[in-house]
Amino acid sequence: MILEYKVDELSVQGAWLKTLYDLIEELNCKCQTFMEEKYNTNRKCFAPVRVVKIFGSNTLLSWLKLRMERYNHFVDSLNSQGAFSASIFEDEDEETT
Repeated sequence: MILEYKVDELSVQGAWLKTLYDLIEELNCKCQTFMEEKYNTNRKCFAPVRVVKIFGSNTLLSWLKLRMERYNHFVDSLNSQGAFSASIFEDEDEETT
């Protein structure tokens, strides 16, 4: 399975990203990070978007997604500017048994 986060660099705090990377390391998941540029309609400018693809088992990725949603809820209660989206995809290389 693949868990993909698209993080708006202008509106997400660095602590959120550090927490995500710490949990990825703690769970021994593999990840790929790259940057995209996307038009931000709120700020009326192009903004960097960090794409983090995390590879792992269904259980680990579901747990990671739940933890990050809870953390995001906590951050939103303190600061309503955080914006990210997450998607889970079936791994193309994974064989079904």
